[in-house]
Amino acid sequence: MRIGTQLQRQRQLNGLSQNQLAEALHISRQSISKWENGSALPNFANVMAISNLFHISLDDLIKGDAVLMNQLENEHKTSKVADILIIGFGMAIFVFIVLSLLSVSEDAVATGLSLISVISFIGLIFSIKWRLINQALKKGAVVWGAILIATLLIPEFYGFIQGFIGGMPH
Repeated sequence: MRIGTQLQRQRQLNGLSQNQLAEALHISRQSISKWENGSALPNFANVMAISNLFHISLDDLIKGDAVLMNQLENEHKTSKVADILIIGFGMAIFVFIVLSLLSVSEDAVATGLSLISVISFIGLIFSIKWRLINQALKKGAVVWGAILIATLLIPEFYGFIQGFIGGMPH
C-alpha cells in the first residue's frame, strides 16, 4: 500500500482532518494533501512522526511503497544542523591552527571575527524559513535560545560600552 493511501486511511480512522494532522506534525495542510494524493513524499522525520502519532510500526506504515523506501534509503544521512556543527567545528580548528602558526594576536583575531560573525549571522537570519522554524519550536527551545542569545550578546555589550567610553576625550 502506498504511503499516501496508508496515511489517509490512518488519518480517517483516527478522525482527523488534514488540517488537524498537519498541526500535529507542525507542517502545512498542503503537505498532507500532496502526500495523500501521491504528488510528494514525506521525509524520514515525518514518517517517524506519523508512525508515532498513529501508533503503528514503520514497517506497517511504509510496507509496499517502494518509491518511499528508496527515497528514505537515499535521504541525506545527517541533518543540516549537524552539517553546520561539523563544518563549523572543522573550520574553527583549521583557522585556529593557521592563525596560531602565523602568530596572529588574539586581539586581531577577535576584531576580525567580530565582523565575520555579524555578517554570517545576518546571512543566516535571511536564509532561514522562519515559518517552518516557528512551527517546530517548543517553549523549552525558545527559553534555551533566549538564554543562548543573551550569553552571546552580554560580552559584546561590555565591549561596545568599554570601547565607547574609552574613545571619549577626558
